[in-house]
Amino acid sequence: MSDPAGTEPEGGIPAFLFDGRSAERHAVRLHLAGATLVLEYADGAEERVALSALAREAAGPWGERLVRPAHAGWRLDLPEGLPAALATQLPPPPRYGRWIDRIGLLRAVLACTAVSVGLVVAALTTPQWLGPLVPLAVERRIGAALVGDLSAATCHTPAGDAALARLIQAVDLPGQPPVEAQVIKFDMVNAAALPGNRIVLFSGLFDELRSPDAVAGVVAHELGHVRKRHVMQALLREAGLSVVLAGTSGAVPGQIAQITGLRYSRGAEDEADAFARERLAVAAVSPLPTAAFFTKVAKTEPRGAWMAMLASHPASAARAAAYAAAARTGSVYRPALTTAEWQALSRMCDEDKRVRPLLDF
Repeated sequence: MSDPAGTEPEGGIPAFLFDGRSAERHAVRLHLAGATLVLEYADGAEERVALSALAREAAGPWGERLVRPAHAGWRLDLPEGLPAALATQLPPPPRYGRWIDRIGLLRAVLACTAVSVGLVVAALTTPQWLGPLVPLAVERRIGAALVGDLSAATCHTPAGDAALARLIQAVDLPGQPPVEAQVIKFDMVNAAALPGNRIVLFSGLFDELRSPDAVAGVVAHELGHVRKRHVMQALLREAGLSVVLAGTSGAVPGQIAQITGLRYSRGAEDEADAFARERLAVAAVSPLPTAAFFTKVAKTEPRGAWMAMLASHPASAARAAAYAAAARTGSVYRPALTTAEWQALSRMCDEDKRVRPLLDF
């Protein structure tokens, strides 16, 4: 056993040497000679190693361990521990890692925390100014690559196409690049803004809303995402195009997941709603049907402060209240579409006999 006083045990320090050249384990005795460690083999042969060439590793089942960083595989295990006389001449073993040991654990934790916070802040804020700088042509190519060809599931009739174009024109900003709007044959109460100035409306939306004014509010909201370049910002914020699929059900076909999978920030959703209310007012379309729609949606939403904090969209009840508050007493509103136009738009997928439901492919 090692001497408490720090002197070398009689007969040397027992150890096992692995020389890095073979798998053989050599039983040796160690002797300290100034700044040199003498390794005495069982046959009497000796090997000298400068203490400056040695380093300590963390202790383990093998006891203490010394290594020679310049010699791969070389290690010296001391099952009875490291005598104080030898330990005082060697650097302490690493506890966490080389650079962490150099600056200290607390400073390393603070540094890593600062870097992590900086990366998170950059990931959340950079897209807000970088997204609008992406050329629209590039965004269109991204949208085509993500979603693919939806033409087989896109409903078309001359009257329905004209009604959809009139609805877009009524609530969109004038003088902007054109928006490509499509009605997709799929029984989902949803609409989505896609990269490249594209909007899709699912046919289930018309069955649920049953009002051209409510559809106008939904369309205006998606136009807000398009005109504010929220789509590109969301792609950048999610740090890669593949995560457009994240957060959607694995049972939902991939193309539907790609269309509906984008997640916007709460601020972007509020901004798109404000855009929609403003454009409805300019078009003299009542916001009350949109408020009624959100009131109905609110009845199916989980409630509570925590759910509101975790939700990607503002609470539907709050959105309903905001749209209701936008209605002005004494204002003269007109329907977003005539009765004939609404019928043409809402029945377009039923009348187009060539269209195929999205689930078919």
